[in-house]
Amino acid sequence: MEIEIEIVELEADDRVGHEAYSALWNAVVPRYPITAEELERSRARRADDVRLVGRIDWAVAGCAAAIRSDLPGRTYMGNVVLAEHRRRGLGRAFLERCVAAARAHGSEVLAAGVEEGDVAGEAFAARFGLREVLRELEISRPVKPDEPDADPPAGIELVELSSRLDLLPAVYGLACQTLPEMPLHAPLEMPSYERWIEEDATGPDVLSGGTLIALDGELVVGFSGLMRRAADPHLAEHGLTSVAASHRNRGIATALKRAQIAWASRSGYRELMTSTQVGNAPMRAVNDKLGYEPRPAWIRVEGALDEVEAALARERTR
Repeated sequence: MEIEIEIVELEADDRVGHEAYSALWNAVVPRYPITAEELERSRARRADDVRLVGRIDWAVAGCAAAIRSDLPGRTYMGNVVLAEHRRRGLGRAFLERCVAAARAHGSEVLAAGVEEGDVAGEAFAARFGLREVLRELEISRPVKPDEPDADPPAGIELVELSSRLDLLPAVYGLACQTLPEMPLHAPLEMPSYERWIEEDATGPDVLSGGTLIALDGELVVGFSGLMRRAADPHLAEHGLTSVAASHRNRGIATALKRAQIAWASRSGYRELMTSTQVGNAPMRAVNDKLGYEPRPAWIRVEGALDEVEAALARERTR
């Protein structure tokens, strides 16, 4: 019997579709859950963000995304299928749609993430020419009810960014200096000031009480963001932690994160998580000192669109 596959592209205001997408994603990737509201906010920031829901013989079976990456020339693909519906062609059909979206973005490379230990996911990626280029180390730390307050270095004051919004341009300037230092495999394209404010500084997904700056007098010398994970009210995620080059190796990053742990403890959070790159030795040392433990890594895979399209064409001729 021939399998009937249907793929629907969700409109930006499709609440029912976003709820279905979120439920599908959470069923396959429970360690990184999302809500429909988070999805809507993310899409509002990226006008060409493509989201798909797929059915097999009328059963809702999976979802996929094609998102223009902050690494130039790339489109990031998310592609998940419920276990009971795999090996029936939906993942490949999603891939074809994501390649088309990447072409519309003007991208030359398709990127995706595979959870460490997902043998089937790695095999699917390799089958279509996507190869490992980077490992993001994900770590987490339980939060106890009585976490101690931070003890910042002499002359350094830690304050909530929300109490010093006049310093937002200076904090963005620090982010612009430090983000390009991340040991990635390609240059990172900085978001606009407006998008950075929405995503990292004061937007609805930012935990204002735990998003902190370090001041040396009136000079911004450090920043550390903390994000809510709306699908799990007891989990928060560290965002970017930056320290000015002039003030490194003084314990400022450790103090910022320790202050966030203390705030999370007072605010009822039970776990904090974050991720970093294998080559980011200074931040890995800070996280180790504070008791963060490893979780399975995310393997970033990439392939040239020409090669992915050629692999898809070979599959169609079999």
